[in-house]
Amino acid sequence: MKAGLWDKIRGGDSGAMRMLYQDCYQDLYAYGFRILPDRQVVQDTLHELFAGIWLKRDTLGQVEFVESYLKTSLRNNLIRESNKSKKFSSIEDIPLLLTINEHSYEQLLIESQIIAERKDKISHAIDALTPTQREIVRLKFFDGMEYDAIARQLELKSRTVYNHVYAAICTLREKLLQKH
Repeated sequence: MKAGLWDKIRGGDSGAMRMLYQDCYQDLYAYGFRILPDRQVVQDTLHELFAGIWLKRDTLGQVEFVESYLKTSLRNNLIRESNKSKKFSSIEDIPLLLTINEHSYEQLLIESQIIAERKDKISHAIDALTPTQREIVRLKFFDGMEYDAIARQLELKSRTVYNHVYAAICTLREKLLQKH
């Protein structure tokens, strides 16, 4: 699916660019934060990556595995950014840098615990769905299928698919907003 978006971006489709950005941003942000635990740098680097893709869309080559391409590009850009920031102006800057790294490591641990808790909560919320709802949610939101295609595949009416998606979203919202 993302390879199709890539081709549309190469053709100048801004909607495809927006869709790729929305589909990949969270995963790329989490990936980037594991490489360089600095929120602002990761966000800036991600924005520069997507802006660069858009600006160079006319000269982009064909990419089969778009997510891998984006992760590799992000990693290289973050390493480049990290190397820029490692240059010290004086020896007095070294203890300050070590303190920042210690804080960033603690922040990374806290962030990873929060992510683990969120994943667990999402997993429990998805377990609360009926098997049919889980299948329809997977097809709609993870496989990117349209309602009519899901209805044909599962031999249901389109309205039934809409109703299952609505019920699943309500259940997920209820479970995710519960305080535990």
